[in-house]
Amino acid sequence: MHEAGDGTEPSTNVRRLQPLRVLLAGRDRKFVRVTSFLLTRRGYEVAQTGLVDVAGAVERHRADVLILEPGESRGRTAQLISELQTAETSPALLLVVSGDGARWNGLAVSDKWTPIEDLVEKIEAAALQRTPPTIPAPVAERESTSL
Repeated sequence: MHEAGDGTEPSTNVRRLQPLRVLLAGRDRKFVRVTSFLLTRRGYEVAQTGLVDVAGAVERHRADVLILEPGESRGRTAQLISELQTAETSPALLLVVSGDGARWNGLAVSDKWTPIEDLVEKIEAAALQRTPPTIPAPVAERESTSL
């Protein structure tokens, strides 16, 4: 046990009341399966989906963080990102790319086969940047009048 002034460093592990919900979406099934397995072992609640139904999967799984391997079409990926950012339950977004991540300026990007420790750091950083879901207007009005 760590006591103040004893010279030992406290643990830097963070314990959550609930694990982060991570949704992995991509076209490379091997990447999705391997990454899903590794993140599950680290305590994340992980779901997988293909690129066709990402928006629907985000809604179903109520993901905190979406790890997205973009498809070949940059335009379609940009459209999907726009949809996700304007959705009511918008997750934090982390793109995993092979090669040039500079083309996704302004978004959190990681190399596709980065070590899992680095990916976990990026997931945690992305989760901190997540905008919490909005409260529907009728609920917000009831809460403000009950005070």
